[in-house]
Amino acid sequence: IQGLGSDSHEMFYLDPKNTSIVPVRESGETWGELANCYRRLGKYSAATRAYEEASIASDGCLSPSTCCAWAQVQLDLGLYDEAAEKCDVILSSGTTSPIHQMVAYIESEALLAMAKQDVQEGKFGLCLSHLQKGIDRLNSLSVQFSSSENFYCVTKLLGDLYTFAESLPSYVFILSSFSEETHDDESTFLSHEVQNQMSFIAKGEEAYMMAQKLAEIEGDSDEDYPYLVASASSDLGTNLLAQARVCSAALGEGSGGGTKTSMFDMAARSGKIMDLITRSINSYTKAIDLNPHDASAWNGLGTALATVDPLLSQHAFCRALQIDKMLADPLSNVGMMYADFGKTDTSSEVLDALTQVADTPLMWVGRGLLLEKSSIEWKGQEGSSEACMIKAADAYRAALQIMQNPAALMGYLEAGAR
Repeated sequence: IQGLGSDSHEMFYLDPKNTSIVPVRESGETWGELANCYRRLGKYSAATRAYEEASIASDGCLSPSTCCAWAQVQLDLGLYDEAAEKCDVILSSGTTSPIHQMVAYIESEALLAMAKQDVQEGKFGLCLSHLQKGIDRLNSLSVQFSSSENFYCVTKLLGDLYTFAESLPSYVFILSSFSEETHDDESTFLSHEVQNQMSFIAKGEEAYMMAQKLAEIEGDSDEDYPYLVASASSDLGTNLLAQARVCSAALGEGSGGGTKTSMFDMAARSGKIMDLITRSINSYTKAIDLNPHDASAWNGLGTALATVDPLLSQHAFCRALQIDKMLADPLSNVGMMYADFGKTDTSSEVLDALTQVADTPLMWVGRGLLLEKSSIEWKGQEGSSEACMIKAADAYRAALQIMQNPAALMGYLEAGAR
């Protein structure tokens, strides 16, 4: 062999004269390639076993690309802690390459999934830490993405991390830095931690708008252009609606909101909330114009319209169900809307249909609310009223077994106290 670089079998040789090449055990790399084949075939259990054998054969010195593929498999299997740990090991090397950029993206996805688990377990401080770590990873490496398509994915994930902060209680943000740009007349009525939370979520709005611009830059040169813009617009609508919900909940707390504290009532009283809702509706409408068959965008539009036009909101939910009958969110929203307007029988029918679609806590929360209303109607008959309240407590308990939903916890405490 005259030159390894020009030989067709160069992959099987290691030049002993080139001391810059780090020796890699061939058996470890072979196991790694086998694991990659299993991963492409969707056989994740076999891929995991092959990666483990590769790690043993190479004494734990796997190449970054193999470790990245292993982390992706663990992410797909729901092993988020293990995936994030492997990504940390790769990124700790300090070098930057396309592989490291992909690793940062995978770790941020794992951290977002871990944050969702933290919320279900009531670990709100840990959830914020995971969100912030994922944001820092993407912010530190996003400038190195040369492809606008890759950067689009990064900014979308960045927006998801910021938007998920709506699920956290405002007191978690009491020590966060506050952006002066959020000051306005109505912000003076909001506590410091609520302003911090809204400022945090608003950064997701900026990320989604950037994703929109990146998709629009491609224009007609990319056949997926309408779907990319529609996806970013739908997510932008969700972020704006999240800001409106946080503001509405804060303004409706205590005596500041009066006796009517629903988002429907608060939107009529607050110009800030109405502005956020209007912009949210516009974003969802843009997404639907570009992709009329996006069921999640129709569901989001219905959620935003519920605060200003319940009848039109019902139409949007029904359209979402026409597109995807197995989507749980529109059914939940329709059932809760009927309950709010006193249509108990219709709401019960919708919740019965929801049981055939998904095991969601909202199904049991809605059932508990209906049983509480029935208990009030039977107020003159203590036996029937008490029986309904006991069933309501059981419904809230069932919801808590699925997920630690705050509404289910509050309902269970109130039903149990009675």
